[in-house]
This record gives sequence, structure tokens and C-alpha cells, in this order.
Amino acid sequence: MLRGLRWQAHQTVLALFFLATTAEAYNNGMARKPPMGWNSWCTDSLCNLRGKDPCSEHMVKTTADRMVAQGMPSLGYNYVTLDDCWSATTRDGNGELQADAKAFPNGMKAVADYVHSKGMFFGLYTCAGTLTCKGGRPGSYGHYEQDAKTLASWGIDEIKMDHCHMPHNVTDKEAYGQMSRALNATGRPITFSLCQWGLDSVWEWGHEIAQMFRVQMDHLPFFNLPTHSAGAGIGQGTLQIIEWMAELKPSQWVRPYGWLDPDFLMTLYPLTMDFVVSRTEYTFWSLWSAPLLVATDIRYMSHEMRS
Repeated sequence: MLRGLRWQAHQTVLALFFLATTAEAYNNGMARKPPMGWNSWCTDSLCNLRGKDPCSEHMVKTTADRMVAQGMPSLGYNYVTLDDCWSATTRDGNGELQADAKAFPNGMKAVADYVHSKGMFFGLYTCAGTLTCKGGRPGSYGHYEQDAKTLASWGIDEIKMDHCHMPHNVTDKEAYGQMSRALNATGRPITFSLCQWGLDSVWEWGHEIAQMFRVQMDHLPFFNLPTHSAGAGIGQGTLQIIEWMAELKPSQWVRPYGWLDPDFLMTLYPLTMDFVVSRTEYTFWSLWSAPLLVATDIRYMSHEMRS
């Protein structure tokens, strides 16, 4: 009898511990596990270092087609996402976000529908500030509720929200929290990704309002690159990110529906990320339970890249 009561008490304690460690996570049914898939940032534009913005409806469709043909969704790689390249430079007459008409002649809902027909999720980029980081496109500041409704109406499954052109009258937690609540209010389950660069110790609170949150500055496709950009961390290379994550100790912070994001994978980026470096990168990202979002071109994978 006593042994039975002890067993029940033990199970109760475990249940309470589980609830205590997971209840505060941003659980809307999406991203219980770290998201995996592809992002457009370094596919055709030298990580957007050159002026031309090459992302297009054709890029999305061919990428989705090749991901399916290569069996990636069956392995969990089921996110197809566009970064800061898709929108027009102005809002429409109603103040709504709109796609670049030349690159996306059928609109974003049609593109989302195509990705969904392949059994995958479709993600888009926006920014918490007044403008996006590249190209002077409209940010979402002052339009959080409006943009959340627009994006949800298109069938978007993931929102990456960047940190450029932030006003000074709101904290990061307040701004991103407003968008989080706006997304939830749409009634559509959407993975929310904070590209907040690791500022204000986001690893301590990011899980309350998003499923994934950047914990450092931009990652560039080099193994050893101690240069700095805006944000936390000790450099932009894979080696510097490994050292920074060692300081953060990811096991203290990660949980279901709440993942530390060290930025995109630069797998086999031409000339700078060879097989050994890429495998090292993949190994550490996996060790940290980090999102695995490949930013290089996966439409024509070599045997080495596929492995």
C-alpha cells in the first residue's frame, strides 16, 4: 500500500515538473520539435550581399518540388521559407502588405497553396521595426494586428520577424509580444521565429512568445570569422557560434515549442564551407536541438550535401 502511494506521489511530482517546465512555452500546436527545412537567404544572392533580389514564385515552386523529389519532407524537412526579398516596397491602398508583383504575379496565397499541396509549410519574413533590413520594404511596426491578419489570410505557417529600424519607445519583448498576441488572435497556428539577434538575453524569455528565437548575430558562410554585426555573440563564423553556444549552455533553455536559434545552416556554401566544415556545423546545430534551416541551394544537391 505504501509502495503504491509512493509510486503515485512520484508520478504526480513528475507530472507537475513537466507542466512547470513546459506550460509557459509558446504552444499553439506548431514546432513542438525544432523546425527543419529551407530558407532563401543564401540560395541565389551571395547571402543577399549583392543588390538583386532573386527570390520568386519560380524559386519557391522549384525548391518545393525538389525537396519532395529528394525525400526531404519524410525526414522532417518541411518548411519552405522566404526571407527579406518577397514584398513590394510599399503597402497597398488599404495599408496591407503586398508581394512584389513581378516576382510573385499570382500573389502569396497562390504560392502558399502550392507549398501546402506538397505537404509542407510556407514561411515569410517581416520586421518588428518600421522598415525591413534590406531594400527599404515596409516593416510591421504600427501594423502588427493588420499584418498578422494579412499573413494568416494567405495561409502562412511561419513568420520570421527581424529587428531592424526599431523605434525607441518600445522594448523588444513588448514589440515581439504584440506580434505574438496578434498572430494568436488570428486563430491560425503559426510558427513564430524571433530574429532578434540575441539582444536583451532573449534566451530567458523568448520561449514565452515564440517557438524559436535567434540568440546571436548573423551567421556568415565561413568556419572562422570573428567579425561582428549587430547582436550578441563573439563572431559570425561557425567556430565563433560554437564557442558562444558553449557559453549559453543551451540545455538550460531549450524545451518543446521553445528553441534557441543560432541562425541558418550554410551547408556546402561554394568555396567557403567544405564537407568537413559543413558536417561540423550540422553536428553542433543538432547537438543544441537547434532549428535546421538550410540557407544554401538544395534544389540540385550533390551526394555529399544530401548525406
